[in-house]
Amino acid sequence: MLILLLACAVPTGWTPAERATIASLSPIPAPLPSPTNRVADDPAAARLGEALFFDAGLSIDGKTACATCHVPGLHFTDGKRFPTAIGTGTRNTPSLETVAWGTWFFWDGRSDSVWAQATGPMRDAKEMGATPEHIQARLREAHATGLSEVFGGVAEDPTDAMVQAGKALEAYQRTLAPKPARFDRYAADLAAGTDSDVLTAEEKAGLRLFVGEATCVSCHHGPLFTDHSFHNLGLPSIPDGGIDPGRARGAGQVGVDALNCRSAHADRPADLAADAEPCPELRYLDASFPDWAAAFKTPSLRNVAETAPYMHDGQFGSLAAVLAFYDTLPGRPLVGHRELTLEPLALSGAEIEALEAFLRTLTSEAPAAPASP
Repeated sequence: MLILLLACAVPTGWTPAERATIASLSPIPAPLPSPTNRVADDPAAARLGEALFFDAGLSIDGKTACATCHVPGLHFTDGKRFPTAIGTGTRNTPSLETVAWGTWFFWDGRSDSVWAQATGPMRDAKEMGATPEHIQARLREAHATGLSEVFGGVAEDPTDAMVQAGKALEAYQRTLAPKPARFDRYAADLAAGTDSDVLTAEEKAGLRLFVGEATCVSCHHGPLFTDHSFHNLGLPSIPDGGIDPGRARGAGQVGVDALNCRSAHADRPADLAADAEPCPELRYLDASFPDWAAAFKTPSLRNVAETAPYMHDGQFGSLAAVLAFYDTLPGRPLVGHRELTLEPLALSGAEIEALEAFLRTLTSEAPAAPASP
């Protein structure tokens, strides 16, 4: 009798394995502490970081802020194939909403912390074009009070001052977690024993494909819908600037980055023994690893329907185009080899539409820009 009652309590239509996989996709957990930024979860640092994020004065032309390319209403993307600031970039602008859970940053993983990554666009000639000296001067001019509250003042060394800005920017970005989406409500209902109508039949069919036959969940798993890893998809078009080496170059860059987690600018984790090696993962990075040639970071699929265009070079303008690529996997990589787990999906038109319908259930409310940036 007990077995019969338990069976009746289980929602119909989903296998135990499917239910377990769906449960692993929601809810979004709290991020782990930032290991090299002691102010990462300081509310005062987050307030300072927010002010810096919207301050165009940090750029050399006084017109470009972080928010120029990371627009809150677009889930901190810009809706363009390539970002346009002082110049035009060569990689698509990724969302910032899930950076608090990341381990490697930029499309090629050339930074190992959010704070170090945040200093990159400030210094990039095509983005904000600033020097550490310019950043330091702007901090003293417009943000001295916030710097005093969080760090005790603006650092005397320009690079140290720039790092202060990066760490405050990380504190702000850690507050940008995606809000619950319709999928999360459905997953909660399913976990509670109810196969609710929060998702339509078509959306449920797409979810079944996502966790099953289409194997999307192989790389887009967990509540952030990403494996935080790097893959060569063998994309069909080549940017005007030529073949981008991706992780093969980024892995080498992060190891020698003057702001990496072994640098003097990184705060040492409080729980790390005095004789312990910080960031041992850097010792094992091998830029010659064959799988990293032209490989790029798996993006989160949270709010994916609102963050077109897609891929590291923005070559697909719609979800339909992305799914069409995975359905056929046209062409061959000109560098390296395509991810070995990838096979053409070979789905029907109705199945492709169902997959897209499911992906749209990952959309949550877009954040609003502050009233007084």
